[in-house]
Amino acid sequence: MGLRTGRIIGARARSVPMELERALDSCVGAYPCRRTGVHFAGICASVAICIAALGASSARAQSTLSPEDARTVEYGKEVFKTKATCQFCHKWDASGDQGYGGNALSLRKTQLTPAQMAEVVKCGRPGTGMPYHDRFAYTDKRCYGMTRDDLGKDMPPAGNEFLQAREIDAVVKYLFAKAVGRGASTYEECVDFWGSDTRECEPMKEKK
Repeated sequence: MGLRTGRIIGARARSVPMELERALDSCVGAYPCRRTGVHFAGICASVAICIAALGASSARAQSTLSPEDARTVEYGKEVFKTKATCQFCHKWDASGDQGYGGNALSLRKTQLTPAQMAEVVKCGRPGTGMPYHDRFAYTDKRCYGMTRDDLGKDMPPAGNEFLQAREIDAVVKYLFAKAVGRGASTYEECVDFWGSDTRECEPMKEKK
């Protein structure tokens, strides 16, 4: 992706927070790992360590979910799968790349925090195909401090369904419990997503 929203919008409005832009760009290696030199090599090594640590903490969190959190995660999965149809671009396992509906970032490799991810779900990402799901996004300054007039042609598309705050929260919790920080998806994860009464996971079963 590597898109600098602030540069596109220029002086028309305050740019998307650089911290969020860097975290988004780093998902696909655009920042800072494509740069050369010892300093940036050290940064990239640190990022790799952080990703590994995040994966371990995600696995621990998954095994210690409270009954209430488990219900929220399951609810988030259904919103991800059906109402928001996130799987069409990010794929069922959130691995992104060339999804069914277009190119999308891998949420399994993302370095966004839960708060940042919630903001992206709510507000989309200006200048890209990532849609917003807050009904009132860009009608005021709630999204990155910008309005529809500020964005002009960089206005992101609306999602096929708008989401309530609790639905966005559930989707984020689902992703951090089931996808963020994990490696390649497994047959067991596929069955957990689609259920056992489907043939969607058969190709993965054959590879086991």
